[in-house]
Amino acid sequence: MIIKNISDLQNMIEPMIQNAIENSCNRLLGALQEIINTEFYDVFSPDYYIRTYQFWRSATTEMLNKACGQVFMDKAAMDYGEFWSGDMQLKAASIGSHGGWITDITREHRFWDAFIEYCKNNCVQILKEELRKQGIPVK
Repeated sequence: MIIKNISDLQNMIEPMIQNAIENSCNRLLGALQEIINTEFYDVFSPDYYIRTYQFWRSATTEMLNKACGQVFMDKAAMDYGEFWSGDMQLKAASIGSHGGWITDITREHRFWDAFIEYCKNNCVQILKEELRKQGIPVK
């Protein structure tokens, strides 16, 4: 492709950037799901309910526009019946509660705090790696 103007350059680079951001979000989503496993599910085994893994499946990603993506917990993806909402589940999980149960061990494992820390330490590097994979040189 011959680039004749800034519009040509933009048309060439935008899809590459979008792919890099989508791939970065997917990698971060995988990290979030692993953190949910290790910091949430692995520290508590329920005796009084059957784990549905709705919480794990509610972790998701979406593109907000061509240059911005997000990784988040989708409250609407969780359905625990009329007495427990996805919002309640997120708030409870954020303080280490499992189905209303909190122990000293679960209180120490905050999945969202662990994910934020992971992002602080890895997000920029992941994006750089994905941009390079698309052929965009970054330092």
